Amino acid sequence: MHSSHPEPEPAAPWDVIVIGGGAAGLSAALILSRAQRRVLVIDAAEPRNRFAPHMHGVLGRNATSPLELVADGRREVQASGGVVVEGRVIRTTATAHGFDVETADGSMTSARRLVVATGLRDELPDLPGLAEQWGRGVVACPYCDGFESAGRRFGVLLGSAAGIHKAHLLAPYSADITVFSGLAGELAADDRLILEQRGIRLEGRGVAAIESTGDTLSGVRLTDGTLVPVDVVFAEPRPVALDGPLLDLGAETAESAFGAWVAVDATGRTSVPGVWAVGNVANPGALVPLAMGAGAAAALAINGELVAEEVASSAERARVADPREFWENRYRTERREHGRVWSGEVNSAVAQEIADLAPGRALELGCGEGADAVWLAERGWTVTGVDISATALEVAAAAASEGGVADRVEWVRADLADRWPEGEFDLVTASFLHSPVELDRDRILRRAAAAVALGGTLLVVGHAAFPPGSQHAHTDAPPLPTAEDVLASLELAPGWTVVTCEQRDRDAIGRDGHPVTLVDSVLRVRREQLAI
Repeated sequence: MHSSHPEPEPAAPWDVIVIGGGAAGLSAALILSRAQRRVLVIDAAEPRNRFAPHMHGVLGRNATSPLELVADGRREVQASGGVVVEGRVIRTTATAHGFDVETADGSMTSARRLVVATGLRDELPDLPGLAEQWGRGVVACPYCDGFESAGRRFGVLLGSAAGIHKAHLLAPYSADITVFSGLAGELAADDRLILEQRGIRLEGRGVAAIESTGDTLSGVRLTDGTLVPVDVVFAEPRPVALDGPLLDLGAETAESAFGAWVAVDATGRTSVPGVWAVGNVANPGALVPLAMGAGAAAALAINGELVAEEVASSAERARVADPREFWENRYRTERREHGRVWSGEVNSAVAQEIADLAPGRALELGCGEGADAVWLAERGWTVTGVDISATALEVAAAAASEGGVADRVEWVRADLADRWPEGEFDLVTASFLHSPVELDRDRILRRAAAAVALGGTLLVVGHAAFPPGSQHAHTDAPPLPTAEDVLASLELAPGWTVVTCEQRDRDAIGRDGHPVTLVDSVLRVRREQLAI
């Protein structure tokens, strides 16, 4: 998979991957990219109409090259922020979060939604000389080429009795039409009579070849050697859907005049949630304008669905208490009822892990009522304590004053998702940084690591299991991260040393006054000095 405009894969999956970069696929991609969606178009660069030098009946683009339309469409998609790459998709797979798409070069991409616009392949009649004239002297569509060929000698090469309808469509364009039925077999008597009544000749002898003089079509050669002069042949190729990406996903099909075809609704939605099919892969009779419209209709439906999901997600988040409000209310309530939330004693893991460190600058994240920060200050550290609750920091400041270290501690009220203390620190700690309301813990801890000075230490202590009596202890809530999980989430660059990475039991007194055993995760890492 390659592109003349390479773009990095986004950290999150693409919003939409469009498989196929013809008129339908690019139309969908243009609408979606203009709607600010992350869109990737994967195109094998083999549009069905690539054999034709011109396309017709396309408003504003009549008689222009179909490849010119595709090239302009690519530029417009890219100018709107979409990404177009060349590649051949060999496998599509549904996942828990959307879809994986694999290309022939082994590349794998993923998206929330798929648009399949892979088109179809025309299986041509097996006649010598026909393929060489395909798209020029031999065409298929009266609507595409009838007007431009008006007044010339037409040949209609039937592949089936039903194909006689094409001769009637062409009657307004020419008074010189010959229907060749040799490949279709005997026609019904009524069909023969209607052709005769309309002045359309019927040639029932076998067809041997399509003849050309130089690059120009000259006629149809019959099996008995007769050459019937014609200027244009309207053939009846068999359409073969390029629907592999849809069948991989289990899309349902429905019988049509062309055989089994993937079933879609008015917007191109298939039976597979999150998957749309547009253009000839969904409608073998779709001309270029219909294919473009189908792509646009699918794009509108997809963007509407994504917006609905985002609104629902926002509504869900809105139902969850604002973090500042939640913690302020908790500390205020507990202070009113019990004086404080926590014990006022230093966390044992902090005391154990920090005992061998020389004092310096310390940053404590989520300091709560300040027990650890005061303990560090009493041992010579200059401490910045950060918490989201003003009430908690009032309790912490009172404890620092009582301990005689108020001048060694700076208390900062901040939501760490929005505001971060400046500078580097010799010690950064985060103890029990858990929250029942929204908290991007992994992101905060990665920023904590970035705030550690050379030679400094990051200490992360947390619950490795829900405390006994917790509302989550007997539910199906996801497990709490282990020390190993936390280490992996930090994504540390080379130059760090792991000092402690373990789960540790701790005896405590529960809220009901009875002894409990808690399980903590303890991770201590050191950022090494650069070698001199």
